[in-house]
Amino acid sequence: MTDVQQSSQDNRIGVGEEAATVVARFCRDMVTRLKMDLSVQVDEVEGTVTVNLSGSDRPLLLSNTAALLNSIEYLVNKVFRTGKDARISSIILDSDSYRQHRQAELALLAEMAAKKVVAQRKSLRLQPMTPRERRIVHLALAEIEGVRSESEGEGEHRSITIHPS
Repeated sequence: MTDVQQSSQDNRIGVGEEAATVVARFCRDMVTRLKMDLSVQVDEVEGTVTVNLSGSDRPLLLSNTAALLNSIEYLVNKVFRTGKDARISSIILDSDSYRQHRQAELALLAEMAAKKVVAQRKSLRLQPMTPRERRIVHLALAEIEGVRSESEGEGEHRSITIHPS
């Protein structure tokens, strides 16, 4: 049996086994195999498993607008096939409240960009963002009078354009 086959079997959630326990084991194994100095803390609330990664390699996770953190989160969600009909609805990877700080940063970006659009009466296109980040910006912009937003582009290059209304 190959390491991948063994690893795949180890990640199945057994009857009576906590989903958070299996996700924690997978994440700890992945961190070890990546030779990263990170600790893994896991919590589960109503089918959502939250994994916090912290340690001296945290800057690697968060560089380039958390590209590595987002990629690992995507991989972990694929491994455990999260979703509507799954035992785990979603797995969120975070690093010492990065997601909360990023959400506040995006809300501020949306507010400042909306003010600029209203003042100049000219559309403004923001930098490409992940689906989660675009959702945060769209929700923030929905609360602001005088602007509307839409996503444009494909894949990694998908971004939000803010238009005066």
